[in-house]
Amino acid sequence: MNILTDHMKQTIRKIDAFLEQYTLGTLIIENGRAFLQTEIGELIKLNDTFIIQVFAGGAYHTITYEQTINTFCSDMPDCPLYAGFETRVKRKEVA
Repeated sequence: MNILTDHMKQTIRKIDAFLEQYTLGTLIIENGRAFLQTEIGELIKLNDTFIIQVFAGGAYHTITYEQTINTFCSDMPDCPLYAGFETRVKRKEVA
């Protein structure tokens, strides 16, 4: 039953991302740079022109690009904290 529930929740997050014009994927951090890897394997190079939201604790949390690349695990100082997280991104609107 948990598998079905988890799949339904994932599907809802995909629909929400689409409706809110976010691109959904996995956060990759390599050589001090951040990328979003989409479901089809495309890599999107991120920078501070993106709104970045990581999924943790059952909800999305907005983080800055600097937090993305400069926050590390407390017990593994060489391991970026947010690497591997489900993430959604979209470009910030220009005023």
